[in-house]
Amino acid sequence: MTPQVPGRSSEVPLRAITFDYWDTLYHGHVLPERVRFRQEALHGLLSALGRKLEWPEFEALYIASGREAERWWREEARGYHTRDRIRWMLRRLELDAPDDSEHLAAAVAAVDEALTRWPAPLISGVSEMVEQLSRRVRLAIVSDTGFASGTAQNLLLERDGLLDNFQVTTYSMDLGHAKPRREPFEHTLQALGIRPEEALHVGDNERTDVRGALEAGMRAVRVDIVRPGPGSTSAEFVATTARELAGYLERLVAAEATA
Repeated sequence: MTPQVPGRSSEVPLRAITFDYWDTLYHGHVLPERVRFRQEALHGLLSALGRKLEWPEFEALYIASGREAERWWREEARGYHTRDRIRWMLRRLELDAPDDSEHLAAAVAAVDEALTRWPAPLISGVSEMVEQLSRRVRLAIVSDTGFASGTAQNLLLERDGLLDNFQVTTYSMDLGHAKPRREPFEHTLQALGIRPEEALHVGDNERTDVRGALEAGMRAVRVDIVRPGPGSTSAEFVATTARELAGYLERLVAAEATA
């Protein structure tokens, strides 16, 4: 059974709720069409720079770059840019491209285009929850970005009619720091003009979302909607469906309104 930790009572009013993005609002699984589109764009970049790799060699390089990017995120809490991962690949081949290179710019754009062309689906029930909560409390996004940019993630929110519900969207790529570091949370709180104890963060990752938010002085709720998390948690509540999450958050907001 998923552990549930009762919501703590607090004399400090809840003024904002921040949300993680992947596997909290949107399904984070990787679509093969998206991967292939990116691979073809990057393979074309290498060819334009004079290095034509056979596909198996290129695919091995692409996979290695993904593992390195995962290490940046997990071990260094680094908010890396799309160009950083591409440049890692280029360095492995002793290649380079100036920042103003049209070939590099096209490859970066293709990474984002892959996400918007084959968009990630919203988790069922999220749209209604966000729209209802936004009428009663301030909302924000605090998300670690992967290969695609925060701009592309915002385009998905806009496509689904949700972007205007969030007063702030904070992405690790733009800050250079990823969760669980304090900077993404602190940047968002400062932009909202509130204190940490006045905000609650919702996310699927115990290490980055729950512990990161708590260490920043916020409250935290974990979602195990897409996949189960670890058995123990420091979160005040664990939701296994969007309906459970919406119900818990709506009760918190309602309690604040009548306090």
